[in-house]
Order: sequence, then C-alpha cells, then structure tokens
Amino acid sequence: MKITNFILTPEQIAGNKEGIGILLNITPGYDYVDGKRTENQTHIKYEVVFPDNSFDKNIVKVAGVKAILTEEQLAQQSGKIKVKLKNLTGKFYRTNSGEYAVTCSAEGVEVIS
Repeated sequence: MKITNFILTPEQIAGNKEGIGILLNITPGYDYVDGKRTENQTHIKYEVVFPDNSFDKNIVKVAGVKAILTEEQLAQQSGKIKVKLKNLTGKFYRTNSGEYAVTCSAEGVEVIS
C-alpha cells in the first residue's frame, strides 16, 4: 500500500477526535485545469492551528463558496475563534520537489465557544 492511500483521522490531524482547532484565516479556493487556476470558486480554505497537536497548522478545504465568517469578524476575534471541523480527514501527497505533505478536507465548519 502506498503512503498516499492512507486516510488520516481527526485525532491524527487535530490531536482530538472532534477536529477542534483555532481559526487563523479564510480564503476562497478555486478549480484548477491543466495546472492553471480558473475563476470557478469551488471551496473555502480555512487555515487552522491545532493546539492539541503541538500547534500544527493546516489548510482545510471545505466545499462551497460561503465562508462561516466575514473577514471583519475574523479580524475582530483573531486568534480566539475555536472551530469544529465536521468529518475532518487528511491525505499525504507528493509535492513537485518530491517531499511529502498533507492535504486536509472537511464537510463543514462550526464556530464553538
């Protein structure tokens, strides 16, 4: 079995079974065709740090085009927004330089207190 076939669990990514972390940034994500970005937005990229996993930081892709918070709301609460990532998973992939990296996705994001 190849390493790129392994599916990582929330506990392996976030350090907890619930997929809980702290939201740092939100950006739109776009389709790519033949290695070039299109103008077709397909997902939102949430940059999240996971305190329960040695403060590991990952980008988590969530399908859709509407973010859970505006840029203003995020800026007002920067570093204090705890989120739960629904069905968080991750996979290894090889970069162009041959190194392994992790890509993460989730079915949804929920702000928790």
